[in-house]
Amino acid sequence: MNVSLAEWAALSCALIWATNSLLLRTQSEHITPSVMNAIRCAVAGAAFWLAIPFDNVPLASLIKVTTAEWVMMLASLCALALGDTLYLIALKEIDVSRTMALTGTFPLMTLFWQILLLDASFDPTLMLGSALVVSGLFFLSRNNTTGEQPVRLHWGFTLSLIAALCWGFSTTLLKPASVHMSVIQTNAIRMPLIALVLFFTHILPSDHERLRGIQVRSLLIVSATGLLGMGVGAYLFIYAITQADPAKVVTLTSISPLFGMLLAAMFLREKVTLRIAIGVVLCMGGVYAVL
Repeated sequence: MNVSLAEWAALSCALIWATNSLLLRTQSEHITPSVMNAIRCAVAGAAFWLAIPFDNVPLASLIKVTTAEWVMMLASLCALALGDTLYLIALKEIDVSRTMALTGTFPLMTLFWQILLLDASFDPTLMLGSALVVSGLFFLSRNNTTGEQPVRLHWGFTLSLIAALCWGFSTTLLKPASVHMSVIQTNAIRMPLIALVLFFTHILPSDHERLRGIQVRSLLIVSATGLLGMGVGAYLFIYAITQADPAKVVTLTSISPLFGMLLAAMFLREKVTLRIAIGVVLCMGGVYAVL
């Protein structure tokens, strides 16, 4: 089997995202989701700006970017910021295995947005994939133990699905928006803007209350996830998107919930029940059936 560099990038991205989720879950009790996301994006944005001098595409090429492409980029980053923040809230409400499986349905959401916005052709297998995903969601939304709080479970369930919708929308707009930009330029623009949006909409209105009490250790861990997930992971994802079929890329990255389930069981001692395992497999099966 001949695996291209873009496909290896997508698989590596899936593993990075799973590792990132594990690290973020350990800090979800110490830092609010909006602050956590702002820190990650700011650190990643700084890293990409430092990398710009080494980019093989000059900044002058940005004059080729049309107004429509800038609008799509803005819409894409707003959706990404919202999706990431909801995802971090969901991680706090429910476990890593469930959250990653639910948000892992975003390739299906991507197809939905492509059909709606880009006039993509409707594939009959979409019905099969949707049925499998819905079945998987049923298993994942059920209580496994009497200790679980139904309200928190359903809240985390809902937030995870909305996050997947946001990511699908963002991914759909990303490729046409970045036609005249390199991977480094795209991320150097997106990441700082997301951090600014979160700062002015969540952190500043709270009178910096959300920044108080953050420990240095937590700050370093969250910053590391910014470099790892929003930096290296985002670079690999956009590289794969620009070098291969987006549908294939999101299919390969959708294996991330399996990595997440294994890592959570190994390091966080999360109990992976038969019901959760079935739900994860059904959701991934639905994604693969469609793509």
